[in-house]
Amino acid sequence: MAGSRMKSWFPTTASPLIINAPMKGVANIKLATEVAKVGGLGFIQFGRDFEPGSSTLKQLDDELSQAWKLLGLETSKDDGSTLPIGVGILTYMPSARHFGETVVPILKRHRPAAIWLFAPSPETPETHSNIVKEIKSQGSPWNPKIVVQVGSVAAAREAATHGADIIVAQGVDAGGHQWAQGAGIISLVPEIIDVVRNEFPDREIAVWAAGGIGDGRGAAAALALGAEGTVLGTRYIVALESDAQDYKKKAIIATSDGGFNTVKSYFHDHVQGDLSWPELYDGRAIVTPTYQDHASGVPLEESQKRLKAAQESGDVSKLVTWSGTGVGLIKKEQPAAEITKEVREQALGAIAKVKSFL
Repeated sequence: MAGSRMKSWFPTTASPLIINAPMKGVANIKLATEVAKVGGLGFIQFGRDFEPGSSTLKQLDDELSQAWKLLGLETSKDDGSTLPIGVGILTYMPSARHFGETVVPILKRHRPAAIWLFAPSPETPETHSNIVKEIKSQGSPWNPKIVVQVGSVAAAREAATHGADIIVAQGVDAGGHQWAQGAGIISLVPEIIDVVRNEFPDREIAVWAAGGIGDGRGAAAALALGAEGTVLGTRYIVALESDAQDYKKKAIIATSDGGFNTVKSYFHDHVQGDLSWPELYDGRAIVTPTYQDHASGVPLEESQKRLKAAQESGDVSKLVTWSGTGVGLIKKEQPAAEITKEVREQALGAIAKVKSFL
């Protein structure tokens, strides 16, 4: 039933549903469309600048125009068809108030299948509710699924109240930005599913799992927990089509024992001079000499100076690489389509193996 619901919502996908996370600096239109071509659900990352005239608005328009061509659907662009990829939106910046004015017209023109919202500021809790209303009130046959990424049960309840069709339950094993305090998917996913079923019985709300999933075995486990889709982030950083710099791909492939060699911290943003994220969110990255200096007591300002010097000298070992704890399962760079098919096939194999034990 879960598989049939995702197939109904996203007709071009295959079961089990594999999704690439809309990671900034990774998920470009080439990656997303390659995922989509083999039955996954590909997402691009729009960013966080909603101001009128922003260069990212033109980039979004250009990338979505390119998607129609890359998927061989250009002839369908004007017949009301849905573009079978999604767009990720970061929502914590004050400029999110311009979403209806600047972003919705572009989305309405290209009609992506899903809009993924993440990281509203606690100071503006109405942001997601307003965005959903702006998308739904455009007087257009375009009716995308609203995806909201959360890291707690309370946030999931809030997302459902605001109109989410899909809730991404992101566990603390995830790479990159996430709730600073949370749980792993093994408890988070089932509890969110229970909340959705018991407190919103008249709504069709699906739950996807994200965080620490590096291969098809993790995807199968997520399905066993009740998730209807599996999100991978770190695994797609090493995709051939990824925008990630080469040193990041090499660092991920070289790293093992992710629970020991990655760490959640505000420091990863602060050392790079990014103080924009609300305190609700931190991020997980690979442990580097820069982080080790911080942990031993080196002041932030000195760490920033050392990082800048490392960048100027070409010492990439000290630079930040976002990564989840599943990093040790990632052994090579691969095309995004190959990753998607491999994870799906491995998940089906893992499910069949479990059945053979029963």
